[in-house]
Amino acid sequence: MTETPTDHARDDASSAANAPRANVSFVVDVGPLSSVVGDLPTVVAEFSLALVGLFYPSTLAKKANVVVTELVQNIVENVLDPTSHGRVSLAIDGKDLVIAVTNAATDEAAAKVRAKIDSLGTPAEAKKLLAQTIRERRPQRLKGGLGLIRLVAENRFTLSCAHSDGRLTVTARYPLEG
Repeated sequence: MTETPTDHARDDASSAANAPRANVSFVVDVGPLSSVVGDLPTVVAEFSLALVGLFYPSTLAKKANVVVTELVQNIVENVLDPTSHGRVSLAIDGKDLVIAVTNAATDEAAAKVRAKIDSLGTPAEAKKLLAQTIRERRPQRLKGGLGLIRLVAENRFTLSCAHSDGRLTVTARYPLEG
């Protein structure tokens, strides 16, 4: 009997699930942000998907893709200084998937992000907030603003932020166990 590519993929997937947890990380610094001429969120997110997928199940790789897309999109949409740089980092240490993005931000913008993150609470609370926000925004379908809520409600990430020296870092953490 001849083996098919599907047989190999199935074997690779089962051996990957039983393999020791890998340490995976990368950092991408881009700038100045005014020089971005393409779809930066998609490029970095697709790289995340491919890299994480080499070592971990596709469900985790897809979670990484969703978070990177959302957080990098927020950087692109909220450029404070066109000459500033943005940073994206992803790390998996066998216990947690941690994705962080950093960009220039005013104290006021950082306070808004912190308030938004603080309002999300637990995944159950975030699900209620998501449903409420969708109902309220039905007449304004294109308004957006659901990304951070979805990261907590649907993807079960814990979000945090820090602001120092004019740089805002938003961190998304997902535990691999439990």
